[in-house]
Amino acid sequence: MNRRTFIKAIGYGGAALVTGKATFGRPLHLVGATDAEQVSRIEWIVYVTGRGDVDNRAQHRCAVRVTSANGVQGWADLSEEAAPDRDAAQLVEGVLLGRSVSEHGAVWRELHEAGLSIVALAAVDIALWDLRGRIAGKAVHALLGTQRLEAKAYLTTDFNLGDPAAYAELALACRAKGLHGVKIHPYIEWGAGRNGRTDAGHPDRDTIVYEAVRDAVGPDYPCMADNHATYTYDEARRVGKRLDDLDYAWYESPMPEGDEWRDRYVALASEIKTPLCAPEAKSGSFQSRASWVAAGACDIARISVRSGGFTACLELASVCEATGIRLELHNVGPDAYAHLQLVGATPESRVRYVELLSISRQSRTLPGRATPEPAFDEQGHVAVPQTPGMGIELDWKYIQTHRAN
Repeated sequence: MNRRTFIKAIGYGGAALVTGKATFGRPLHLVGATDAEQVSRIEWIVYVTGRGDVDNRAQHRCAVRVTSANGVQGWADLSEEAAPDRDAAQLVEGVLLGRSVSEHGAVWRELHEAGLSIVALAAVDIALWDLRGRIAGKAVHALLGTQRLEAKAYLTTDFNLGDPAAYAELALACRAKGLHGVKIHPYIEWGAGRNGRTDAGHPDRDTIVYEAVRDAVGPDYPCMADNHATYTYDEARRVGKRLDDLDYAWYESPMPEGDEWRDRYVALASEIKTPLCAPEAKSGSFQSRASWVAAGACDIARISVRSGGFTACLELASVCEATGIRLELHNVGPDAYAHLQLVGATPESRVRYVELLSISRQSRTLPGRATPEPAFDEQGHVAVPQTPGMGIELDWKYIQTHRAN
């Protein structure tokens, strides 16, 4: 079955949620919850983390907690964008309260069709999966059938890191630390690219960086390129041809990712050998990304749990499995645990890596968390959590003390 035939057959993945079955080849509802396992309460708490954001403003996050009728709780912790307004909160309550946790797919579909924001939907979805795992006493990946307990990690660099030698030095450090690859974020003018501007890319300077990194680490170390969607088609093609020569593992989001650019991605994929990884910043959930897979606009799909939650990632993984392409997940970071659950439920042939933003092996515990962030070991692997649910515990005393709403 080719890509276009497959996507038509499943209606861009939506059929899986309509029927309550994942296209991943397994039932979406695997928790043995009885009708008594109904949702009785949902709470949204915006809290101050005590850390600053990129503009040095006080950082807020949103914790959501779902409680079942017998008192079991599941939760999620995402960015402040997940917090609903009054109307959205009432919508969620109207759909969720009194429902069995086994109706998870129907809840996702109803909230999505009702227009709940993608990030708020992600928070509800992750909390429900966490609740399902805690009810069953299993990690979420075990509900789907565990396929591995660890995954290879690669590092993504900062943008505007310095001269090419600085990038090369960091790439060498990644290799020495046992990491399984390095993704280069070269030079950018912030506000460009993802907003549709393509006049602020630096393809010639970027290419020098890509060359310096390859020269430093040698021909066999996996390197990836990501210029944050700032190139024109001609620039993307020119850089892509050079990446072919340098044998880069993938070429991520070289051009803007609105649907008006999709045909140019299709054309670029036919012009270069380096696999195209996209779209990362596309609006919408898994359906919008599945349409790119169907069109042949990417060789590796890309998504984050912020784009509709764990269910959205699972559905896109199903599309990738059926069409024979890989999926890569947008970095581990504060939303790591849901990504790692999907990694545990998939083979390496489907999701090869986890993405890290620090070369340090020292784990940190974020304000509002009781569980430290995942770290990589000496072999460059990140362990998949084995505790029930998503594998993350929140510090509810801190969250309540620092609540902002």
